[in-house]
Amino acid sequence: MAHMSEPEPDKILELARQRITDRRSAEYQELIAATAQHERPWQFIFLGLVAILLLGFIFWPGSSLDWKLYAAVHGLVAQKHLVSLEQMALPVCARNIGIYGSFALSLGYLLLRGRARATGLPTRPLLITLGLFILLMLGDGINSVLEDSGRSYFYLPRNDLRTITGALFGVALTPIILLVFNQSLRADADPTQPVLTWGDLGWLLMLNGLLLLAVYSNSSLLYWPLALFSVISLVGELFTIVTMVIAASMGYRQRTTALRQLARPACLALIVTVGFVSLLALIRFSGTTL
Repeated sequence: MAHMSEPEPDKILELARQRITDRRSAEYQELIAATAQHERPWQFIFLGLVAILLLGFIFWPGSSLDWKLYAAVHGLVAQKHLVSLEQMALPVCARNIGIYGSFALSLGYLLLRGRARATGLPTRPLLITLGLFILLMLGDGINSVLEDSGRSYFYLPRNDLRTITGALFGVALTPIILLVFNQSLRADADPTQPVLTWGDLGWLLMLNGLLLLAVYSNSSLLYWPLALFSVISLVGELFTIVTMVIAASMGYRQRTTALRQLARPACLALIVTVGFVSLLALIRFSGTTL
């Protein structure tokens, strides 16, 4: 009678590893599902907090909306070298419009392009290009500081150059933030997908070019959209970073498959962000003439 051959030791080990992996995966999926269920009430709390803050900001008596926008970011940015549209100055300076406006545009584009789970690094030439973008802004910033302080400078600073180099910096910074976010919080991160490609960079440069055209159009019709967009973008980037830090510290590392699962840390981050922005504004106003 023929005896069946016993499985080879390597195959036995491989089968055991696979079963362990499957079991851990099932347990992990149950944990993620439980987390999502637990976060559901916090989603409504977060929406309620946002609604209360927006309504309070808009209808707070005694001040015009443009002054409130100026005051909201007064402690975060220097508010020098402001860009005016038909003599109405935007609340965020020329360089920061580029940095934070570019962040909002670039992040929105990358999410729409399906990079929400990407953790792959861009190619080396693309990384070098992004590094050059950062150096360009640093160089222009140093030149501007030299001129502001009355020292010798390399070339006459201009607001359009501040915005352009700021936008390039924002293009370089956004995939870095997205990459760190996905690596630290995503349970379904995709290391095979690069967070940025050359094609993405081309589209981002085009989108930011449209932003630059709008900022320097000198059209009063674009004042309110740009004023709101610049303030929301600045505070939004700060809120994103604070949310990422709080979520990681609360044990959300690699447990998130959808942004709505971060509702609880987002509520705390919203309170921290608003408190931080308000405190800095109060400190700065206390040392200036209103």
